Amino acid sequence: MSDKITFTERDFLYFRQWLCLDIKSVTWQGKYSSDFEKFWSIFFKDSSSLTEMSKRFTYAIERSKVGPISSWFTWLRDKFICYVFIEKRISLSLLSEELDIPFQVIARILRNFLAEVFPHHDEYLNEVFLVTNKVSKNIDINIERIVKEIGEELNFSGSHDEEVMTSMEVTLYEDWAIFLKKMEKDFGVKSLNLSQVNTSEQIRSYLQTFSNVLAIVGVTIFLVWLVEFANRNYEKYLSDKISIYEPQFRWEDKGLKFTEDQLGANELANFELDVGDIENVDDSESLLGEALEDQERVGVETDVVLTSLESLPKDFDVADTEQSLYEEERTSGYRDSRYGNTKVYRVMMRSSDTERANTVLKDLLKRYDVSQVDNVAPGLSVPGGYYYNLYVPRTYLKEFMAQVGEVDTAIIYESRTRTRRNPPGKNKVFIWVKSI
Repeated sequence: MSDKITFTERDFLYFRQWLCLDIKSVTWQGKYSSDFEKFWSIFFKDSSSLTEMSKRFTYAIERSKVGPISSWFTWLRDKFICYVFIEKRISLSLLSEELDIPFQVIARILRNFLAEVFPHHDEYLNEVFLVTNKVSKNIDINIERIVKEIGEELNFSGSHDEEVMTSMEVTLYEDWAIFLKKMEKDFGVKSLNLSQVNTSEQIRSYLQTFSNVLAIVGVTIFLVWLVEFANRNYEKYLSDKISIYEPQFRWEDKGLKFTEDQLGANELANFELDVGDIENVDDSESLLGEALEDQERVGVETDVVLTSLESLPKDFDVADTEQSLYEEERTSGYRDSRYGNTKVYRVMMRSSDTERANTVLKDLLKRYDVSQVDNVAPGLSVPGGYYYNLYVPRTYLKEFMAQVGEVDTAIIYESRTRTRRNPPGKNKVFIWVKSI
């Protein structure tokens, strides 16, 4: 089936127009336009099959070392899936089979895209793309059935005005040039074989590791030999510079003979040593005539007065690791007030059901009269979740933050920045809902 679903150069050109890329921003005001055009011509090769394109997207996502580039390729793949579903008029099951991607993932991608195009048909799209297994009734859903049931026309582009990925400067990263060079080499074959590419990379990685180990061992052996060689030469140098005196002994004179001591035993017995003067010495006075008397010495320790017990820490071992009162009262919050005068709040939320979290948060925005910052619409869909940049009335701030904390697992950060000050009576709140 994969040979029947192929794409011509014209198909890829229409996909690029449908995508509404901001080429000037992507190529950094045209500075890297040649690199981007080279990437597009190699990646979207004429007469490529759908299966081949799936392999290429998998290759690009797995080998992008920089997060923004990997996110951009993921976004590009999702848009391509929606484009194929709409333009080729194929079913969800066939699309999943050709792309070798689980049908649940395909259904989620299509549902998110069409929900942005037809937000007033959100409930219908949730129901029709609820595909849990291969025997689901909507496993063979296609675009023709959808537009017929909702009564809409297919006159829309692939990106909306607030989408940030259409203008992301991916060509500005150094990893882009490295990826482009490697992609050009790997895509030179007639058909991309991911297993063969992975095997080659593993072998190359093993060889690189082995060469590094050999280099380390070689350097270590050389250093040991160098130290030993230096020690030998230094020892030789010292032995040449230092001369050790060795006494010269003459041969014994054969004519010399020992004689016995002529001093008799009686004379030794009658020998007396006059020690009387030594015993009469008085050591109670010094040479200057002063009397030396024993005196008792008393050592006085210095007294330390504690003016206040409150000045001492509770525990000297943890004196520098105690939490502030703010962090003790708010176990899921962190305060950073080192910089700036403008107080902002950041909420990092993780959710297994981002759609539900997004719906609940939008209800909270209406309830507490929360407004958006600049032209960023609340609940902006980005790869991995949803993003909110809000102004919350100060009178409802505490209650609003408490309600947000109950939506799903969340951590609230309070910090101060040097950005422009908050409007009167409002506080800026950032919310990032990450899908897990």
